Amino acid sequence: MSQALPPRRHYRPKPHETQATQLPFVRYLPQRGQPHHWQMPPADDYVDACAYGRECAAHLAQYLKDNLERHNRGLLGKIAYDIDFRDPHHARGYWVGFFNYAEQLMVLGALRCDVFQHVDSVHALQRALIAKTELEGKTPGRNS
Repeated sequence: MSQALPPRRHYRPKPHETQATQLPFVRYLPQRGQPHHWQMPPADDYVDACAYGRECAAHLAQYLKDNLERHNRGLLGKIAYDIDFRDPHHARGYWVGFFNYAEQLMVLGALRCDVFQHVDSVHALQRALIAKTELEGKTPGRNS
């Protein structure tokens, strides 16, 4: 592999570090007021880009594992939003490797539980949170 992979690390939060900008593919850009969630180095070739993408998916999984309170904040959606899927052939390998490895991790997680029973419990929790909010006389927000 001719392209260097990002260094592996844990993402256990320090008091001042809880943002996704710790991830090797998330950076602030001067022209944006918020982080850009898909900043990749120039791709040497498709195979290397796939490997780098897989590595980035592993970094995301480790980040979420180390920061359990950070899930359900739309990070995967922000990543997908910032990917330019029309990028040239080599850069395509980044997101192909990323999403293929993310699917593999999803399978590993799904093997550990009854996914429909789990989603039913998430639906029930969501309904309970909405009912609680209504009983308190508040308007349900996006995160409820």
